[in-house]
Amino acid sequence: MIISNQQVNSIIKAYGVASGQKNRTVPSTESIRRGDSLLLSPEARELNLVQQKLSQVPEVRSDLVEKIKDSIAKGEYNVTSEQVAHRMLVRSLVDRIIGG
Repeated sequence: MIISNQQVNSIIKAYGVASGQKNRTVPSTESIRRGDSLLLSPEARELNLVQQKLSQVPEVRSDLVEKIKDSIAKGEYNVTSEQVAHRMLVRSLVDRIIGG
């Protein structure tokens, strides 16, 4: 699966993570101790999990690249024009949906 920069930026935008965004504060009550505290929303925890998973995924799938290189070198790599057109349309539609 290819994840474009536009898709990642859209996810970040959807979760409201921006450099200029003000931090949410928790109203103080008697049950909260004085001192520093941090309360993460479920969305923030989910975004953190997504970021951790994405950081574990390699930029380049070396095994797939090598397999394709070998196929090209052997003259066995064939892609039809219909396959190329299909992928171009899919990417265009995904970018439009994600980009709004």
